[in-house]
Amino acid sequence: MKEKMNEITVLQYQIKRYQALGKGTMCQTLNAKLQKLIKEKAAA
Repeated sequence: MKEKMNEITVLQYQIKRYQALGKGTMCQTLNAKLQKLIKEKAAA
């Protein structure tokens, strides 16, 4: 559980960094991964 929380935090940080750089495609990819992790966490 703690591992997933850490991964979620890392993804949120990466998304912010890519947004700052103007990399929209990478943001979309990371957001998809983030949403998947959040759903898995909610189901657990």
